[in-house]
Amino acid sequence: KYFNEEIGMNSRLDPLQAAVLSVKLKYLDKWTERRCIIANTYKEKLNNCGLILPYVPEWADPVWHLYVVRSPARNKLQNNLIRSGIETLIHYPIPPHLQDAYADLNIQAETLPLSKDISQEVLSLPIGPHLSNEEIIFIIDEIIKISKSI
Repeated sequence: KYFNEEIGMNSRLDPLQAAVLSVKLKYLDKWTERRCIIANTYKEKLNNCGLILPYVPEWADPVWHLYVVRSPARNKLQNNLIRSGIETLIHYPIPPHLQDAYADLNIQAETLPLSKDISQEVLSLPIGPHLSNEEIIFIIDEIIKISKSI
């Protein structure tokens, strides 16, 4: 899933993808608004539980496709969240410079130590617009409870 053997590219949508997207675009503003509400709730409620929360410059207005936190105890946190029925994802567990697609650049792991560290700490929390307020509060409560025990 996250192993890249070839350098990717950006290409045009085919007609079927464009048709689906044209229907989904009608809901984009509503979905974005909901994601922003969830992200703000995470920021407010998780600010003192030991996680490194996303930094957003004042000039930025993110749409929160992902809500990625960092934790030195990421694997323990994720495993405990799974036991609580909360699915999380680890996006980019291998830094781009260590992917096979970029092997010809010959960049050693120790050259970019922060990238390596971050790749071992990142965890994407649920943030879909389909999530209810009750589900978000449950996720937050579980994260806080688990964070106190790890």
